[in-house]
Amino acid sequence: MVTCRYCTEGYRDLPFPFDDIGLGREGEPASLDMEHEMSFEGLIGMLRSWSAVTTAKQQGVDLLGERVVKELEEEWGGASLVRKVTFKAFLLAGTPRADD
Repeated sequence: MVTCRYCTEGYRDLPFPFDDIGLGREGEPASLDMEHEMSFEGLIGMLRSWSAVTTAKQQGVDLLGERVVKELEEEWGGASLVRKVTFKAFLLAGTPRADD
């Protein structure tokens, strides 16, 4: 199972028992910037889907309460604004090692 630690470290510590094929390698994943047009509603929907947010809500803590959403909306520039956001992605691709 991929843990948050792997994600926050950009998969640099993820064991990768394959021969690299030029699209990242163990300890050095390829980095990609993925651009996406997103509405404020889309942003809030994405945040509400995060495991930390859903787990907290199941335990009675609303991390995206009305006050927080209002603050985010103000920083976003208003609920009707669509912005270009960039997601950082990491890639490791390989083939089975000959000795396996």
